[in-house]
Amino acid sequence: MSARPATNSIYYKGGGANNHHVQLGERRQRTRKSKIRVRFDNWMVNEGPRQIFTVLWLAIQVAYFAISYQQLWTASNLTTFRSVLGHGLPTARAAANVINLNCAILLFTVCRNLISMVRTTILNKYVPFDKNITFHIVIAWCIVFWTYIHVVAHYFNYLYVEQALGPAKTARGLAWLSGPGWTGQIITVSFFLMVTSALEGVRRKYFEMFWFTHHLFIVFFGGLLMHGAFCFIKADIPADGNKNVDLCRGGPTFWKWWVLSGAAYLLERVLREARGRRKTYISKVVQHPSKVVEIQIKKPSCLTKAGQYIFICCPEIGNFEWHPFTLTSSPHEEFISIHIRVVGDWTTKFAKRCGCRFGDADEAGMAAPTSLPFIMIDGPYGSASEDVFEYEAAILVGAGIGVTPFASILKTVWYRINNPTGMVSLKKVYFFWVCRDKDAFEWFQDLLMTLEEENIDGFLEIHTYLTGGLKIDEVKNIIVNDEEGVSDAITGLRAPTNYGRPNWDAIFKMVRSNHPGTDVGVMFCGPKVLSGALHKACNRWTEATENGTRFFYGKGETFTFRFGGILFDEHVS
Repeated sequence: MSARPATNSIYYKGGGANNHHVQLGERRQRTRKSKIRVRFDNWMVNEGPRQIFTVLWLAIQVAYFAISYQQLWTASNLTTFRSVLGHGLPTARAAANVINLNCAILLFTVCRNLISMVRTTILNKYVPFDKNITFHIVIAWCIVFWTYIHVVAHYFNYLYVEQALGPAKTARGLAWLSGPGWTGQIITVSFFLMVTSALEGVRRKYFEMFWFTHHLFIVFFGGLLMHGAFCFIKADIPADGNKNVDLCRGGPTFWKWWVLSGAAYLLERVLREARGRRKTYISKVVQHPSKVVEIQIKKPSCLTKAGQYIFICCPEIGNFEWHPFTLTSSPHEEFISIHIRVVGDWTTKFAKRCGCRFGDADEAGMAAPTSLPFIMIDGPYGSASEDVFEYEAAILVGAGIGVTPFASILKTVWYRINNPTGMVSLKKVYFFWVCRDKDAFEWFQDLLMTLEEENIDGFLEIHTYLTGGLKIDEVKNIIVNDEEGVSDAITGLRAPTNYGRPNWDAIFKMVRSNHPGTDVGVMFCGPKVLSGALHKACNRWTEATENGTRFFYGKGETFTFRFGGILFDEHVS
């Protein structure tokens, strides 16, 4: 067979496997464990921290409600109101206290800059910062629950007041015309609209409605700041007639809970706006097969890490449309790059504005652009894929365009190996790329061929899977041109293309056999169905014994949005 031709890759500098040696750290030792301890440790690998954190947060709320209820029920200065309202008073006020607690945390979960910073600390081992949007949703549903308790209790309170005072204070008047009443109605309606428009089914179909309705948070928090300022629940007047007693019991308290997160979020938004308007320009546009466009961007102020993501806004197309994309460039490159799959209105308009053409009917007579569009960048932000270098072995799985974060990681691996600066914890990388369209493999063909050419002490194994069908002439072409072990007819790699879906159980069994007593990071970017299969495989094949292999599953958030009637899913791993 003929020798494989040398690559012209910009990454390849010559040399080969013999010129690269990875300085590896020592394997971490483990002690013997009982069966119960092994089962517990298996659970703690992927499920434990998240579930413990969630249960702990719910328990804190229940405990705080119980403590608040007891304090209000036994307070010596609320005898008069308790005699009228009964258990409705402590129930409503205790629920309000828990709402304050949840609202104090709610805005922190969407402070992306803050989260990207704290996830690099030791807290990331105990707090699932990569699930910040999931936690945001959990907190929202907690507010829904406690709001229901608070509102129902107060409606009973209004009825009890009417029964005690007669027509002078009707329940309807208290509910709609009193200060706490009308502010409560505004708060409830605005929150109802935010929650219902954020439901996945609604958000997927009508993202614009979700996006703009969610900005009712300004009305929501504004109403909460006013809600407790009307001194509805007054303390008892002392028997000695002392008028210096604070009948409002300290006045409104919500601002004390909210001020820190409110200030943090305000600073976050100011920082995003200021950073987004720093000097940024598109330096290069590359149109790839299967309607994928590579955008290379120059922004000197943007410092990135492998596996991070950014948000992009093109004001010419939409002033309020910020779209998330994972970076495909390495921090060592002089530019940042993203690969955009052209699947809807925004991405189509942006690609055509950048000069790409796809043979659409509206392209007839369309003049080539004389300049590239102005864009703004928000980010970069951290994601689970950043942690890949902390493991001794890694399984990287990309599905279709979900391969993008791993392009950045693989480039960084190449740079780190060729320019070592210290110990490398990562000893082995298994890269799996699952595609439905065979032309998609051309997106990063140059990079993969370079990595395979150098082989870096057997550091990287590349496995490609084609799940889509082939035409008869394509099959014949593969049979004629495939050179086993030299050049695959589809990818051009030495590694052969596999047809069909991966057998994850066989793959995990192989990795566990090859890496006993090792922590393996499993990073994924792609659809939820495949994510679930990988998550279950990690739990099924984890064995936290002294010589067992632990598979740590890492998948970031999935941003789902729809503009102009077209659905987008950007998976940020």
